[in-house]
Amino acid sequence: MNPMKFFSIVISMSAIVGFFACGNNVGEAYYDSNNQFSDLVKDLNEQFSENAGYQSIMISYDEIMGNTILVKVSRDINKNKIEEWFYMNGAWDKKADTTLQLENKSPSDFLFSLKNDYDISKLVDLVKNSKNRVKDELKVNEVVCKSVNLLMRNKRVSENKMDDLITQITIEPLEGGISYNLSYDAEGNLKDMTK
Repeated sequence: MNPMKFFSIVISMSAIVGFFACGNNVGEAYYDSNNQFSDLVKDLNEQFSENAGYQSIMISYDEIMGNTILVKVSRDINKNKIEEWFYMNGAWDKKADTTLQLENKSPSDFLFSLKNDYDISKLVDLVKNSKNRVKDELKVNEVVCKSVNLLMRNKRVSENKMDDLITQITIEPLEGGISYNLSYDAEGNLKDMTK
């Protein structure tokens, strides 16, 4: 191959990688450190308000794309208007509007707040614990967290609404292979681990 052509290809590839790395705020996943979670909470509060109520928060991370987030949120936990938003490449994009169908209940019974109901920073420890469980199960040294999902059940199972919050964490070996899905309750107790 012509050395000039090879050099041009290398420069072009470096520019593309640099574009994605800078343009997408690639660094570490929101769920890898308490500092990152502080940034996540700040970003969510700036976009939706401290009084927002969430039906779900789904976070994933990819080395090329960086952090992506999908949320179903009411800007006011006492309102039943739900907006679906997607975050990628440093920008929020509204995807849909829906309305919670309630039977003589308050919207706040079906939504969780990051201000009063759930301390999202505890996910850092849940991710670490999940990684360790999968390492022990698979007898491997390196695993990665692919996603973290906080979801409120559609149907109530208890008078305490936080009993309806499910945390799902997906972990897989660094080399790829079998993914494990670990489910926790709002207190951080492991409820299920499936392949």
